[in-house]
Amino acid sequence: MNQRTPRRSLFAALAASALAYHLPALAHAGDAEACFTASEEGQRLRDEGRLREARARFISCGSAACPALVRSDCAGWLSDVAARLPTLILSAEDEQGQDVADVQVTADGAPLAARLDGKAVEVDPGEHVLRFERAGSAPVALRLVVREGEKLRRVSTRLVRSAGPGRGAGAPGGGAGAPGGGALTPHEDQATSPPASALLLPIALGGVAAAGGVAYAALGLSARADADRLRTTCAPRCAEADVDAVRTKIVGANIAFGVGVAALGGAVAALLLGRADPAAPAAAAAVHVVPLPGGAAAALGARF
Repeated sequence: MNQRTPRRSLFAALAASALAYHLPALAHAGDAEACFTASEEGQRLRDEGRLREARARFISCGSAACPALVRSDCAGWLSDVAARLPTLILSAEDEQGQDVADVQVTADGAPLAARLDGKAVEVDPGEHVLRFERAGSAPVALRLVVREGEKLRRVSTRLVRSAGPGRGAGAPGGGAGAPGGGALTPHEDQATSPPASALLLPIALGGVAAAGGVAYAALGLSARADADRLRTTCAPRCAEADVDAVRTKIVGANIAFGVGVAALGGAVAALLLGRADPAAPAAAAAVHVVPLPGGAAAALGARF
């Protein structure tokens, strides 16, 4: 019993010595693996255009704890990424053209600058939407394409005060590409979108005009075909009934033409009058169709 105790103590001491000897080596192996992983991730991120993330990986694998070969490669890649990484100088002005600094900027929804201090900020190359926001002002969204290696590009905008009580928060806003992203005023909305009821009469008259054009073409072609047939078969001694039939088709074609032109002119006049300012004096329009030998003429007139 007394002989086994010293042996056990000796084995425990040897095991502890071996563990203490190998721990630095195990830690070093773990650091090397982390260095190789950072190196591979950095190259992948660089190839994807995510240069800011790639730079962080190359800084990690270029530390003194990494093997010399890895440090050398990462140092070269870090220099290349730093040269390719674009930078922007952001600025904003108020309505009086004075520089303002209390502006927050996001890029594609992610924070980019908490304040405009005149210093350059780094962004990845590609298309971005920058959004400038300031308390009391309407936000402004700018869309731009940033190129690799583009340094100190100046991006500036003007911020105006938010809309008054007449334009509430529930009004529809503009898209990301619209500077200011604000909603249309009621006047602008009415100017571009006339009431639906104002379009009913122009649409109806346009349908009549289309029908008149179709009837004119059909009767005219039929009359020409009948006339050519009479010239080749019985002219100049054709039956009076056959000649009258051709004349009737010609008259019908002319009437259809006149009705179509009149309806088209009425549609245009109704559309113009429907878009006019309601406060403006009433306007009067008229379409005149004048029969002529072998056809008809139409004229559109208006009084304002």
